[in-house]
Amino acid sequence: MSPLAPFGGVPLTPRAAQGGGYGPPGGYGPSGAGGYGPPGPGGYGPPGPPRGPSKPITGSPETMALHAMTIDPKTGLPRGEKPPASTAAVVSLVCGILLCLGPFTGLPAIIAGFMARTAARERPASVGGTGMASAGIALGILNLLLSAIGALVGIYSLLQE
Repeated sequence: MSPLAPFGGVPLTPRAAQGGGYGPPGGYGPSGAGGYGPPGPGGYGPPGPPRGPSKPITGSPETMALHAMTIDPKTGLPRGEKPPASTAAVVSLVCGILLCLGPFTGLPAIIAGFMARTAARERPASVGGTGMASAGIALGILNLLLSAIGALVGIYSLLQE
């Protein structure tokens, strides 16, 4: 058997012009844009060319007017939908929840929370998460207070010995 024909004597044919890959004529598996299968969508191997933009919204003038009423022109989001929370708001909340790590997470929770609230105040159309940031700040302050009380109790118990 020849090294060019490992599939039971079937010669390998280059299909780079058809979507890439080498394989027996006809290929294996469903048709695809490369690898071991004829060219086309849904094959195995490297992906094919990128798909174009999604289908535009079309219809009667009433349908277009109804669709235009559902999108907020300021944010581009559907009406009534809030913008996504900022990363700083999520970090603030997560650090605030980690009470067991003391000031190592309490201080970052407070700092990230104030950063998130400032960003949401400056760009309300694109940045959300003020509630998460406020909760992170409150939990960060609670974290620092509990850490301070724990440190004072520890020092007091050492002095009593």
